[in-house]
Amino acid sequence: MLYLIGLGLDWKDLSLKALEALHKCDDAYIESYTSLSNYTILQLEKLIGKKIKVLDRKKTEEEMPYLKFAHIKDTAVLIHGDPLSATTHFEILAEAKKKKIETTVIHAPSVFTAIAETGLSLYRFGKVASIPILEKNFQPESFFDILKENLSIGAHTLFLLDLRPDENRFLQIKDAIKVLTEINVKRNENVFTENTFVIACARLGTTTSLIKSGTAAEIAKINFGESPYCLIVPARLNHKEEEYAALHF
Repeated sequence: MLYLIGLGLDWKDLSLKALEALHKCDDAYIESYTSLSNYTILQLEKLIGKKIKVLDRKKTEEEMPYLKFAHIKDTAVLIHGDPLSATTHFEILAEAKKKKIETTVIHAPSVFTAIAETGLSLYRFGKVASIPILEKNFQPESFFDILKENLSIGAHTLFLLDLRPDENRFLQIKDAIKVLTEINVKRNENVFTENTFVIACARLGTTTSLIKSGTAAEIAKINFGESPYCLIVPARLNHKEEEYAALHF
């Protein structure tokens, strides 16, 4: 059996169902590149009573060592947030099914539900976009197009900000705002300016979570502490959303 197990957003999010599965698994792996945790792998190993092998992006998406013996041994892949939040993890399920390996998914809290803490209705969110760490030869703008598309239908936009723990690089909220503003100027549009109302979040779902709302210029001045971060550009708020969002000023 191959188990895809969600770690959730916080140390205490690991469910009884997940612990039960982990205790009987022969092998345990953890992907290390989609998010951060507020605990160490050593703490997790002590909790489940076994060694955990760390997977980088290449091993998770291409080499897939966890599939090698999953047809004869119970094997777990630990994933930050919910196991099926990223398309990569659907690929894991697909490959397992091709190899006729039985699979079980154990769900957990995710940023996609935790954003409800902002007071915005989950039903009003449109397409989710990631803002990457830009490089000299890598300057995509597709996330800006998604923002435009969402706003055109009155939908909120959730931006997930890039992080590369292995390189100790994390896209800051102020830098994401700068990128969006610069694209807006470059395109001579009025989609995202310093006066755009935004909601910024850090470490959602943890005991140190921080949510702030205000204009992009105001939010860019705030120190949000450690990653992970996300940035929300709401469409027009309804009365209830407006009332609750004001509490984060």
